[in-house]
Amino acid sequence: TSSTTSSGAHLLPLPLVLTVLLCSGLFWISSFRDVMATGKPILDTLGILWGEEDGDANLLQYTKSTAWYDDSRGWKSKQGGLSTVLPVTTDANNMGGLFLRKMSGVAGLAFHTTKLLPIVFHSPPMYESGGGKKRGGMVGASWGAGHFDPLLAIGMMGDVCVGLFYLVRLEDLKNAGAEGLGMAFVLASLVEALVFGLYLVSRRMGDSRSSTKTKSLGSRVNVTTGEYDPQEDPNALPSRIVARTVLIVTALISVISVRDCLFPGSILSFIPRDDIYLEWTGAFLHSPPPDTVESDEHGLEAPLYAGDKFVAQQMGMYLALGCLFKFASALFWSKGNRSMGGNLENVDRSGVVSSRMIWRAQALGDMMILGILRLFTPAAKSASLDLRWHLMFVAYEMFILFLYGFW
Repeated sequence: TSSTTSSGAHLLPLPLVLTVLLCSGLFWISSFRDVMATGKPILDTLGILWGEEDGDANLLQYTKSTAWYDDSRGWKSKQGGLSTVLPVTTDANNMGGLFLRKMSGVAGLAFHTTKLLPIVFHSPPMYESGGGKKRGGMVGASWGAGHFDPLLAIGMMGDVCVGLFYLVRLEDLKNAGAEGLGMAFVLASLVEALVFGLYLVSRRMGDSRSSTKTKSLGSRVNVTTGEYDPQEDPNALPSRIVARTVLIVTALISVISVRDCLFPGSILSFIPRDDIYLEWTGAFLHSPPPDTVESDEHGLEAPLYAGDKFVAQQMGMYLALGCLFKFASALFWSKGNRSMGGNLENVDRSGVVSSRMIWRAQALGDMMILGILRLFTPAAKSASLDLRWHLMFVAYEMFILFLYGFW
């Protein structure tokens, strides 16, 4: 059966792959820079594309990220890398501000990797012989079977959010001398969202035109024993264990990330030491709560910290978009059937295939977030902020996503 199947029906369209590679690739490079070389204007090498030779340098000056970049000693310099993280927080080194910038970078990497990894590094489904309790059949994701539809839909919503984030701050970026780079970010995100939407609609229309009556593959009967198996129910969630993990861990992360993005400086009283976290990351400087001591002390100088607020809100946005991917892959669709078109069946059900490609990328994202949290644990502890619970929660979610994403 596999020999008579054309891989062209399963591979993604080349224009879609190139669009994701260029648009998400630009954001991926910027996010990677924020993690591994905080403050280094590497995007200025592409400045001719948006008509600014120093747009990235101006953006970094606006966000005050250059405070951690120093290359005066050549190859011996830290140059904004991971070695910049110090074990003790002081007013001079501002480890809380560095935490925001590196966490914003890894959150951005997690979001854009979720689009890049399944689309750019996709290969057609292959036939795999059964072993143990697993029956043989096609293994992998297929474009023609609609396995990428959920990824495109969520990616389109995320790109619109990223585009709007930069668009509403375009005037501030213009004043900082980075209008061209900001407009490039806006266009890259909105163009990618448009391409996602067009391909999603065209594939759906093509699928409805070519739909034919085929045998039902969505039965609730186990193909091995012939008995009813609730795990075979096409209306069940892709994984109940992943769903419970997401409801526990991702829900907490989403609350904090949405607060940082939309309501910076607001203290959540039900979260232990949330005021210490806000003080450590400088939220009381750029967004002091009204009618408080912080407002009296920092209210007039808050506009001077607009760049710090930009970074904090960017980190919250990317973390929230990562949570959206996790919520959707665990709760927004069911297992579905095994149909891949014609008489072909996939070993995994269609909803599981769509979820697993997101779980793999988000597991890698959780691993990067876990690494940054671990690096900043001593610095946070010196500021009376304990990150051990954060480490345990993220590590547990990473383990579950790795387990169900790769196996």
